[in-house]
Amino acid sequence: MVVVKIGGSLQSTQYIKKWIHEIKLNRNTSFLLVFGGGRYAEKIRKDQITRRYHDQEAHKRAIYAMRDFTKDYLNELRDFVTINKLSSIKENYKKRKLLVWMPSVDEVNSFDIPLNWDATSDSIALEIAKKTNSPLLVVKSVKFNCKNYINNFFLKDNVLDKYFTKEYMRYSQKISLVSRGNFYKLNKICKDFLNNTNY
Repeated sequence: MVVVKIGGSLQSTQYIKKWIHEIKLNRNTSFLLVFGGGRYAEKIRKDQITRRYHDQEAHKRAIYAMRDFTKDYLNELRDFVTINKLSSIKENYKKRKLLVWMPSVDEVNSFDIPLNWDATSDSIALEIAKKTNSPLLVVKSVKFNCKNYINNFFLKDNVLDKYFTKEYMRYSQKISLVSRGNFYKLNKICKDFLNNTNY
């Protein structure tokens, strides 16, 4: 299975539909989609400044933002099974799984990540990849100039959150950062994952 993190910057673009379509076509791989917070999360960042609530409250609201972004695309994900907790993956007995994760505050709070803006949906997706022992594909609007897809990237400031940037090398998961327009390379990326892992 491959965990695919859909970056919030893709919200309201046609690229999300293109990625979903490409995932459906890639029939030899199971996928778990994780959505970012998008504009919903950006609004929370601004509200926190004006209303001055604590980072843990902002963290909780950011998880709700991820839920809202996910719900926006459920009509496009009719072929996917929505799971409310990672343990539900084992309950899906299909050989090829198409799953979308609906985050909850309780589950995210059980992850070993900071409960503040240092760890956003990027780090949440990284932790999900660790817990499911899966490679991680992160789709961003930023352009990447990588010849190899597997863990071969230079993390510039603000491309991923602080916790991810600091900690990702400790994780054994294979990680690929991909620009939003490279949906057509999904099959190659999955083959690279297969060649480098035991999935």
